[in-house]
Parts: sequence; C-alpha cells; structure tokens
Amino acid sequence: MMKKTYMFLVLANILLACSFLLTDYFWTLFPISLFILIIICINERKFERPFVRSFNFPDISYGILSGSILYALFLVTYLILKVLPIPLINFVEELYLIVGPNTWWHYVVLVLIIIPGEEIFWRWYLQSQLVNRYGKLFGVIAGACLYALAHIWTGNPMLVAAAASAGVVWGALYLWKNSLALVIISHLVFDIWLLIIFPLNF
Repeated sequence: MMKKTYMFLVLANILLACSFLLTDYFWTLFPISLFILIIICINERKFERPFVRSFNFPDISYGILSGSILYALFLVTYLILKVLPIPLINFVEELYLIVGPNTWWHYVVLVLIIIPGEEIFWRWYLQSQLVNRYGKLFGVIAGACLYALAHIWTGNPMLVAAAASAGVVWGALYLWKNSLALVIISHLVFDIWLLIIFPLNF
C-alpha cells in the first residue's frame, strides 16, 4: 500500500513541478494537476465516510476560527519580517506573483478544485497513510514536510516555509477531528484573508 502511496507522491511532485515551473500556464496546469490527484485519491479510498461527511456547525466554526488564527500568525510574521534587515519580503511579493489569482475564473478553480484538492491529497489521503503506518506525530510532521517540499519547485523559500507551517496546522486539525470539511474550510478562510481581504503585500 505504501509503495503505491509513494508513487502517487512522486506523481504529485511531477504535476506540481510542471505547474510551478511553467509559470505562464500555472492557472491552467495547477487546477488540472489537483483534479488528477482528486480522482486518484477518491479511486483509492472509495468515498470513505470522512470524505462524504456533511459540513456541520462545529466543522464550519473550527474551520473559520483556525483559518483566521493561522492568517493572523502569518500577518504577525510578515510585520516582523518587514522590520528585520533580511531581504525576505521580496520573496513574499514574488509569492503573490506566482500564486495570486488575478481574474474571476482563478477564484472559481481555487475554491472548487485547488483548495479541496490539496486537502484531499495531502491530508485525507497522504497523511492518513503516513499516520496509519508510522503513528500520529510522525505522520503529521512528515505529511507537512512533504507538502512543503512539493512547493520547492517555485524556488521561493517563503512559500515552502508557509506550506510547512500551514501543513502542520491543517494536519493536526485533520488528525484531531478526522474532518475533511473542517480543513477545507480552514484552508479556504485562510486564503480569503491572504488573497482577497488583506493580502500581505503592503
């Protein structure tokens, strides 16, 4: 089972590498990549109950709260970086050039494919396999590290660090509640803050 999981991990990195490296086609390739990974995960786990579980009030509440707190932590980190004599802010600005949506259909695929796809593959599928095989703590940390490393193709250390931090939070949330709905909402709320309400590019 793990052999197949590692094969899917390699495939995910190939798909994401193509998406990130071919920047002119990012908003076409990235949603397609996530859609492929969604199909693979669903086929592997056959719509198990945690996937089809309905969104409920606790999931929505925890998702909104955790996504907002995570964004607040990123905001504080950004403000600290702005006053440090380290040229990291340029990487943050570059991050928005890489992954920042700039037309209406970008937001549509972000909400309908990209955010759910990332949580389905990295938390619902990959982390679950790691936790089952190696235990809870290692599974969450390893899942977050693999999620972060998949962003290394951008060449942007800030995006890798952001993915690692967010990966730990969403991984822990998924392990805590076993709710895909919760982490999707958390990820969505975080992105709404980060990309729409108050982007960190000021």
